Amino acid sequence: MNFTTRQVEIIEASKYLIGNKGIQNLTIKNLAKKMSFSEPAIYRHFKDKTEILKALLLFHREIIKSEIIKILDSEKPSLVKIQEIFKFKFKHIEKNPAFVMIIFSETSFQYCSILSSIVSKIMEQRSKKIIDLLKEGQKNNEIRNDVEAEQLATIIMGGIRKTILSWKLEGFKSDLNLEGEKLWITIQKLIKK
Repeated sequence: MNFTTRQVEIIEASKYLIGNKGIQNLTIKNLAKKMSFSEPAIYRHFKDKTEILKALLLFHREIIKSEIIKILDSEKPSLVKIQEIFKFKFKHIEKNPAFVMIIFSETSFQYCSILSSIVSKIMEQRSKKIIDLLKEGQKNNEIRNDVEAEQLATIIMGGIRKTILSWKLEGFKSDLNLEGEKLWITIQKLIKK
């Protein structure tokens, strides 16, 4: 999805507002004030708050997707690819805590089919990529095959989600990359053949 320079500026300002005081802090009024714009100026680029949140989700989806594609396209073993995805994910999240606040606000999206659909598709795509990578590793005898790839993916994604949620609930104070490394060591012990 292509965004104009001004739309990217609005997305970045939105992340700032959400990162400071949560998703409820993102209002058109607060956004206009943060950017020294008038409210109608914001509306020239996005029709409402939902469209801004949608853009924020899609913007980050593309950043994550392009990096993951590079990792997947490499000639490295599956286990190394999974480790690199882990590292990238935790680094990206640590740099973008507002993104976490949006993703973990999915219950707020239950009445907004547009946003809940985007979050659902993002999770589904990530899950599929991990499952495919695990199956590749099982085929190449790197990853245990006595447990279905889908179940291993659930454990991996659940571990990532729990680690990120704990970081969020602690007020983003711990070292997320370090916690990600610890999680990876455990996951590797569980899935390595």
